[in-house]
Amino acid sequence: MIEYKVIDASQISREKWQDFTDNNENCNIFSTPYMYDVWNETPGYRAFAFFAIDRNEEIKGILSGCLETVSPGILGKISTRAVLMQAPVALDDEALSTLLKHYINFMKRKAVYTEIRNNYDTSYQRHIYEESGFHYEDHLDIIVDLSQSENILWEQIHSKRRNEIKKAIKSGVFVSKLNNDYLVESYSIIKEVYNRAKLPLPSILFFKNALQKSTQNIGMIIYGAFFTDKLIGTMFTLQYKNTVFDFFAGSISQYYDKHPNDILPWEVFKLCKNEGKTVFDFGGAGKPNVPYGVRDYKKQFGGKLVNYGRYTLVHNPLKMKLAETGFKSLQKNKGIKTILQSKNKNYNY
Repeated sequence: MIEYKVIDASQISREKWQDFTDNNENCNIFSTPYMYDVWNETPGYRAFAFFAIDRNEEIKGILSGCLETVSPGILGKISTRAVLMQAPVALDDEALSTLLKHYINFMKRKAVYTEIRNNYDTSYQRHIYEESGFHYEDHLDIIVDLSQSENILWEQIHSKRRNEIKKAIKSGVFVSKLNNDYLVESYSIIKEVYNRAKLPLPSILFFKNALQKSTQNIGMIIYGAFFTDKLIGTMFTLQYKNTVFDFFAGSISQYYDKHPNDILPWEVFKLCKNEGKTVFDFGGAGKPNVPYGVRDYKKQFGGKLVNYGRYTLVHNPLKMKLAETGFKSLQKNKGIKTILQSKNKNYNY
C-alpha cells in the first residue's frame, strides 16, 4: 500500500500547485491558488487546501475549499459551514482516503457541516467518501457544449427563449464584456436579486479580489446587458482552461420586459466560444424529480443535464440541530436559515 503525507497550502510551492491543476482534467478553477487567495482575502471566508504527496514530494491529490461564517459571535459558531466547490481530485483511492481522513480531523471543531459540490463524475470513488462518513445526494448541473456550431447552439435553445432574445435585440439591448469600472453597478444588481430571494451573497470585496487577481489565463470576467446605455443585467463568470462558470447573474426587475436574462446567456455563449472556450457550466440545477424553476429556465438554453451529485458530512450534530431549530425566528437575517437548511439553493452555485 502506498503511503502519502498530507501538507497544507503553506507547505507547497504555488508553481507545483498550479502545475497540478493545469494538467489534471478534473481540476477546475476552484482547485487553484487563485481561488484560494480570493476566498482567503474576503471577510467571512477562510480558505483551506490540503495535498497528498508521495515520497518524491509529488502531488497525488488535492482537497480545497473554504469555511464560510455568515454571522459574528455565537451565531457564527453554530452557522459556520465548509464548502468545497470542487470535489477533491486524487490520482488513486489511497490518496483520496488519506486526504479525507486528514480533512475530517482538521474540520472537527471548525464547521457544523461540510458540503462537497461535485463538478465531475466521482462515482468510481464514492465508496471512499461513504467509508469516510460522507452522505451522497443526487444533484443536477447543466453543461452547454460550446464546441458546437453557433447554428446548433441556437437551435437547441427553446423557441420561447429564442423569441425573447429576438425581442431584446429588436428593442436595442446589447451585451458586452465589462471592465472593472462596472463592478459596483453590477454588484448592486446582483445584490438586489439575492436580497429579494433571501439568499446569501459574498461581499463586494470577493468580486473586487477576484477581478484584481485575474490574469489572461484565469479569473473573473463580467458581462453586461445594456438598454439605451443603461446597465440592466449582468453576469459574473469564472473562467479557467476551456470552461466558463456562470457564477452570479441577475437583472433589474423594472427592465424584465427588455429580456436581459434571455439575451445575456446567448451572447455570452457566443463571446466565450469565439475566445476558444468549449464548456459553459450553468451551475446548480437542484435535485432530480423535485420542482425547481431555476432549472426549468436554464434548461431552455439547451445544454446537457448531468447528475454529479453532492456529498455532505455533519461534523457537529448538536450544533446542526441548534442551527436548524434556533434560527427559525431569524429568517429575515440575510438567509442564515437558508444556508443551513437548503445547502445553497442559489441560482448558480
